[in-house]
Amino acid sequence: MDDFLDRLWGQIELYLNATVMFIDRGLSPLEVLGPGFVIFILALGVAVLTRVFSRFYVTKRYLRLEKEFRHWQQIREEAMKHPDAEKGKLLAKNVDQAKLNHVYYDYFFEGLMKSFITNVLPILVVASYVTTVYTPSTLMQRFGTRWVYSFGSGSSLVNISSLFWYIICLLFSFVLIFLVKILVSKNQNEK
Repeated sequence: MDDFLDRLWGQIELYLNATVMFIDRGLSPLEVLGPGFVIFILALGVAVLTRVFSRFYVTKRYLRLEKEFRHWQQIREEAMKHPDAEKGKLLAKNVDQAKLNHVYYDYFFEGLMKSFITNVLPILVVASYVTTVYTPSTLMQRFGTRWVYSFGSGSSLVNISSLFWYIICLLFSFVLIFLVKILVSKNQNEK
């Protein structure tokens, strides 16, 4: 078993190294504009990618659990409408204990896993890429500085690392996507 896992990890490592080399070759023409621009393009790309993934990636189990949750929630609401308020609460409590709580937790967990796969994982993978490729030593070799950006002078010098710049760019990218979405919907409403 250990030999199998060692070979498997070796294959995964080769695949990841090949992927990093492929991305490096694709981004190398943009490095003329500096590491800050390249990291911004990566952050914007991952922000757009996560929006597309989260919109189109839906499992059959998630849809089934959502439908089942809505069904049991509706039954609970009908039970609460019973003319006798105490009896309605007891019926709703029975529905909660019998089915709704179980379905809700399954539905919640499935949504959490979907969110992790479509949002968190791509962001972490690109963060890992950025911190691996744009280390202070490689920034010094490629661009002549150990930081993506430096502001100020002397004792008030502020240095921005690749990971910090990636986080700033990622936040800015999500805000930018949100604003574009608002503008597009506003233009569609005016027509």
